[in-house]
Amino acid sequence: MNQVGYVSSVNGDKVNVMFKRMSGCGDSCATCSGGCESPPLLLDMDNTLLAKPGDVVEVTMEDNTFFKLTFFAYALPLMFMLLGIGVGYILTKNELTSAFSGLGFLAISYGILRIVNNNHKKNHKESVSLVRIIPESELKSVGWDF
Repeated sequence: MNQVGYVSSVNGDKVNVMFKRMSGCGDSCATCSGGCESPPLLLDMDNTLLAKPGDVVEVTMEDNTFFKLTFFAYALPLMFMLLGIGVGYILTKNELTSAFSGLGFLAISYGILRIVNNNHKKNHKESVSLVRIIPESELKSVGWDF
């Protein structure tokens, strides 16, 4: 999966890249009038291309890693919460208790997410890397507007 980002700063051999987040309504905020804001995502990564502040870069992430992290971030908490509600209701036949057990299982899933995140950081597996610096002549073709 490739994404286009803006180099906001360089610190030694690391580069801070800013990505424009896509909003839930398809990034057509002028026609939406929903009033939502999608703040940019900032990511520190190795400066393998010797990019300078102000450069627009193409960044790639392994699809396998992206789908795994998306699963852990979205599906796992939902499954744990539903499992907790089910277990709580089967054991007590009380909806209030099952709601609290669902919240408890949700908290457990966030603990698992923290462990997965720490292991990912500890292994320092670079799943995101710079591909190329995009020249100004190509900026409009990749959908980048200032």
